[in-house]
Amino acid sequence: MPGHLLLPSEPIQLPLLPLRDVVVFPHMVIPLFVGRPKSIKALEAAMETGKNVLLVAQKTAAKDEPAVEDLYEVGCIANILQMLKLPDGTVKVLVEGVQRAEVSQVEDSQGFFSCEATPTPMSSLDA
Repeated sequence: MPGHLLLPSEPIQLPLLPLRDVVVFPHMVIPLFVGRPKSIKALEAAMETGKNVLLVAQKTAAKDEPAVEDLYEVGCIANILQMLKLPDGTVKVLVEGVQRAEVSQVEDSQGFFSCEATPTPMSSLDA
């Protein structure tokens, strides 16, 4: 598929964006409204380092400040297509899911979540 690169199966370091009430899959293009300062920092870090971010659903959407154990272990590596800072301080970001990945070694040391993510092989069901 044009524009969709298969990522290596080795672990890669990525900023992690926790999502509430939404799961992003490969090939999905979806706008997200981001308001948490930690999440905005993750997006800014992604914009500086190749525009890739790992999107991971929260187990409980009501948690405003999720911890590592509040996140699922599988997410979707996404490419940031567009990012707009809104006047109210929030951010609207348009992302495209690229490939599923397993999450490991989540860190919270730079003011945002970052993790080691291992892309999972694409199966015929993903095509």
